[in-house]
Amino acid sequence: MTERTIRTSPLGDAPGRRTAVALSVLCAVFGASLVPSPDAPSSGVDRSVLIHEANPSSRAAEDRVLAVGGHITRPLPLIGGFAASVPDDGLPMLAWDPAIAGLSVDVRIDMASSGTDVYDVFDPNLAWRKAIRLGQLPSGIDGSGVTVAMIDTGVAHHEDLAGRVAARVDFTPGGVGDDQYGHGTHLAGVIAGDGGASGGKWRGVAPKAELVSVKVAGADGSTDVSVVIAAIQWVVTHRAEYGIRVLNLSFGTDSIQPYAIDPLNAAVERAWAAGITVVVSAGNGGPGIGTIAKPGDDPHVITVGAADLNQTPDRWDDEVAPFSSRGPTQDGFEKPDVVAPGTTIVATRDAGSAVDDLHPDAVVDEHYFKGTGTSQSGAVVSGIAALMYEANPNLTPKRVKGILMGTAFKTAAYRVGGGDGLVDATGAVLAATSDVANPNVGLVRSTGLGTLEGSRGRFHVETDLDGDGVADLVEGEIDVLGDPWDSTSWSSTSWSSTSWSSTSWSSLIAENAGWSSTSWSSTSWSGTSWSSTSWSSNSWSSVAWS
Repeated sequence: MTERTIRTSPLGDAPGRRTAVALSVLCAVFGASLVPSPDAPSSGVDRSVLIHEANPSSRAAEDRVLAVGGHITRPLPLIGGFAASVPDDGLPMLAWDPAIAGLSVDVRIDMASSGTDVYDVFDPNLAWRKAIRLGQLPSGIDGSGVTVAMIDTGVAHHEDLAGRVAARVDFTPGGVGDDQYGHGTHLAGVIAGDGGASGGKWRGVAPKAELVSVKVAGADGSTDVSVVIAAIQWVVTHRAEYGIRVLNLSFGTDSIQPYAIDPLNAAVERAWAAGITVVVSAGNGGPGIGTIAKPGDDPHVITVGAADLNQTPDRWDDEVAPFSSRGPTQDGFEKPDVVAPGTTIVATRDAGSAVDDLHPDAVVDEHYFKGTGTSQSGAVVSGIAALMYEANPNLTPKRVKGILMGTAFKTAAYRVGGGDGLVDATGAVLAATSDVANPNVGLVRSTGLGTLEGSRGRFHVETDLDGDGVADLVEGEIDVLGDPWDSTSWSSTSWSSTSWSSTSWSSLIAENAGWSSTSWSSTSWSGTSWSSTSWSSNSWSSVAWS
């Protein structure tokens, strides 16, 4: 094994079988120096260990642990492994077993990510704000009067967001909209944080915009396409009530189902057709081609990749971040449409959340956290769209898209994987009253008649579908509630308040005004965890928390 880095700290407990503990694409590495020798003496006690599986889709490593008298204490699919308690006389056998790629004793893993952990060492800076000309906006343009909806992991209480979270909707069981994961809270700050806890220093793009948080994933980041589609329907149904003009989606699956029939694509297109500008992260599968995540593959919506600004405001030294996904899509469309700053973005911290605990080096102070990924890039563009709508409330999604693409800063560095270039906030706002060519002319709308299973790609979750206390794999044409999915019936339903009230979800979610905390008490929905056989660390598009 190659030399690897570890961080020592206690291991905690987490419920659920092989539950994912993050949205980000991460891999863990184990300290080679901690692998015991086959001749290591036994002390007759159990040891807490972390095990990295050679093949995470197999149960071979788990079986080896059980065979030596150990037991699994915590699933860690994020790292391709698990925590266990093992008699120390069984350690040598495990350490040299071909089913186990690495083993460490009494340590916590120091997480790294697909080439993006290099950003961990960079100091917090404001270069990204200067690069997209946020400081040159017309006086008074700050997102006032515009609401951005986020479908994510919820939003935690934070001074920078006080008074501007219009609603928190929770699709997870018994929830009140809080964020146990930390992803949604960070992106909320990128979009609309006012920097109140830093004297205005670490503010977001549209610091006076309002937010509607729609939570679809809990502390492990797991959710199903069917939950996301229901959440999109909620946003469309309630758009007038909350003044929603922009929808931020920072997640994706690796589905290759054609967009023209895919249900998730059809859902984002319905939001677009309803007058909501949909901004989707490209994903973090780069730098390979054909790695755009769904629904970022949809040609109608605005798909955002990540730019690496090299920590300077000089736009001529920028490049497409190596982790940023790029097209063409499975349908032959070039994506992303634009790129935005996506490395070392400082925004609101959700202290004690999963990403906060996993990435102590990313903590700036008690209020702020550094994040890297196309999730952050998408949030930047959602904030810019809010500024544009304030400048011209009569904008339409296609005009927003056309203006963003037309005003983007173009250099040779963006020719591959950079779409039309780096977004320019001031240029886009100044052009908000301009007429632009329709960037979506000639595009065919998705019918949504494809399969729900096809939309999931390789990513599946488990939930207790039949109420017997045992988690079931959610697959095929059923949703997480166990209801059959009828693509023909779904695609023909009008998304109105009447149709929403007739869905199975209408009585199973909490709709909280602002920071109130009323939750529903139904027991018919048990929540999800990632499946042990199909977990892939590419399922959400925040490749790294750095």
